[in-house]
Amino acid sequence: PAASPVVPAAAAGGAVPPGFEPVSMTFVSASEGWVLGTAPCAVRPCTSIVRTTDGGASWAGIPAPRFPLASNGPAGLTSGLSYLRFANPLDGFAFGSQLWVTHDGGATWQQVRLPGTIGDLETSAGVVYASVMSQDRAVSVYRSLASGGPWTPVPGLPADVPATLGRITLHGTAAWIILGGALYATQTGRNWVREPVSCPPGYAMASAAAASTQQVTLLCAGNSGMGSQGKILYSSSDGGADFSMAGNAPTGGDQFDQLAQPAARHVFMAAFSALDLLDVSGNGGRTWGTALSINDGGLGWSDFGFTTPVQGAAIYGNMRSGSHMYMTWDAGQTWHQITF
Repeated sequence: PAASPVVPAAAAGGAVPPGFEPVSMTFVSASEGWVLGTAPCAVRPCTSIVRTTDGGASWAGIPAPRFPLASNGPAGLTSGLSYLRFANPLDGFAFGSQLWVTHDGGATWQQVRLPGTIGDLETSAGVVYASVMSQDRAVSVYRSLASGGPWTPVPGLPADVPATLGRITLHGTAAWIILGGALYATQTGRNWVREPVSCPPGYAMASAAAASTQQVTLLCAGNSGMGSQGKILYSSSDGGADFSMAGNAPTGGDQFDQLAQPAARHVFMAAFSALDLLDVSGNGGRTWGTALSINDGGLGWSDFGFTTPVQGAAIYGNMRSGSHMYMTWDAGQTWHQITF
């Protein structure tokens, strides 16, 4: 009989490093997730990763890439790692000024060389997309199989686009990418379409979120003032072919470029000024309330998202002033600080 394929074992868990502070989190199910962060250490870099297999009730330390965290957190514009994403229990990606990958659940990590800083990276349906900024600040989008293989520019998308970042939103095989002030979409990974949607004068596309392959919300942000910013949401129920204005989000706080849509009419937005805010709408963006408010002087969010319609996580703070992670298991009605 033919030999069974060899499946790599995930990293064996150890103790959580004392003093661990989170920077970025990723979940592949309601139970299994990982957090990238740092902890005091004798030999730098002090980059650390912890893993949970019970939805955040307990955590264990696993090996991390031998590369430091970015000193300015999520922007990823200084040398270092800013974010962590896993596609499944084995295939993971730590990224910032470099890209490091694992295909054995974090037991080992290898650097993958792409031509620039990785501004955003997301993975779904066995495929991983990355927006890559060159030294002359031009962005191209690459992709690969999550399980490994070559990284190639995405056919059908423009390359070397003058932009700060290329924002990537995925749901199943569908993808939406904000690139150079335009929104590009596909349902299959092929046949990309530049969607006929634009922001009003003074506004720019900041973020998108999807509750399904068809239900998509786009955020335009602009007209910034002292601790405030205009935010307009547009909604599509046909994958992005048509958008209509859904409403105005609260102006308090600057947009963190993070929108989450765990269900069709349920939208969350992370913002910060003097406060760190998670704003929530239960009617698609027409009216809003506050799901979580942290009075810390506005340290800012570093990562935010939902794994299921009821389970989400958010990390705020920075490496200079300390950071914390919150989770919800009731669709954002209550948030609980995680102890590692």
